[in-house]
Amino acid sequence: MKGSVAVIGAGPAGLYAAREAARLGLNVTVFEKYGVGDKISCGEGFFDLLNLLGAPSYGVRFRVREVLLTVKDDFLVDCSNLNLWMIDRREWQKALAEESGRAGCTIYEHWPVAAEHLGRLKKEYDWVIDASGVKSVSSDKREKVRFAYTAQYTLSGDFSGLNGRLKAVTEPHYTGYYWIFPKSDKEANVGIGWFCKKTPNLSISAELKRVLRREGLEACPVLKKAGGIIPVSMAKQLVRDGTLLVGDAAGLASPLHGGGIDTACISGVLAARAIASGQVNRYGEMVRQIIGRRLELEQRIMEAWMLLDFDGLNDLMAAAFGSGLGRFGRLLRHGRFVLTQAATLHYLTRGLARASWQTGLDLDRVTAEAEKEGRLWPN
Repeated sequence: MKGSVAVIGAGPAGLYAAREAARLGLNVTVFEKYGVGDKISCGEGFFDLLNLLGAPSYGVRFRVREVLLTVKDDFLVDCSNLNLWMIDRREWQKALAEESGRAGCTIYEHWPVAAEHLGRLKKEYDWVIDASGVKSVSSDKREKVRFAYTAQYTLSGDFSGLNGRLKAVTEPHYTGYYWIFPKSDKEANVGIGWFCKKTPNLSISAELKRVLRREGLEACPVLKKAGGIIPVSMAKQLVRDGTLLVGDAAGLASPLHGGGIDTACISGVLAARAIASGQVNRYGEMVRQIIGRRLELEQRIMEAWMLLDFDGLNDLMAAAFGSGLGRFGRLLRHGRFVLTQAATLHYLTRGLARASWQTGLDLDRVTAEAEKEGRLWPN
């Protein structure tokens, strides 16, 4: 099969890769371990910080207008300039799979691919795209990976007070936050994440139950339990012997908040275009230029967070979100590095990040039409 691609996994990275590869004339086969849209562990916030993907076409619940962020004080973060949505990921992925099928992809569900199957796939297909997620099929067991740790319940209850908003709360006894992401007035994902390292003598499941008590949600029926580990450090090699790593398999989730839908989709598109244009050797460079630079900035913000006490973190958030610009001076006692990260966080959350990541890209024929329309990415 000339120009053939095997995609392992039908999550966001795999489906975006498959759809794009099929659009570019490649023969694409997707192997999904479960059913499409099954076994999802995610807050379901579609946060496209670089504004490269456009609005999600399927599964939309609402556009996020604001994030209510609590440290010691409450901060209302304006999201009007951000491409931030709440979606139903099962519905979204099923629709993406149908669209990929119409584009010419063959999708095999309930078809697990293990590490020992890779050799056969490489013989049968020209290229393999590994979108198999955490602890991926092609992972290098010798490579150290940083993980975030999460636990989440989907609850039934009254969440009408968060209409159009997401809620995130930081606490002083761990590095991370808990969240309430409503999917409707009557349903929400409520979870907790540690985005640095495991906190000694704390159980994340016990902490989640404590959060439910704090928020008055302990009596809400639990519709679903989820969570687990999230890789938050990029793999050193993104192309390994004919296999391109995308999404969580490449370690592309945010080290600051754990989200990874947008980076998964972008890496999937880049992998497909690199194959179609005969520039696989440039795939890692593309990912590092577009995604890696953003993740580096987020990692620096996390490092500043780790340097601060709870009062200092409150000052950083006040400076970043415009409710206390005078606190920039107070941040100086923590060093210029922390002050710089407050300015960076302000910059990122105002939707100002896009242009610097787009300059200098040349993906030749496969992007000519999109660039003519003023966009790099399909809707």
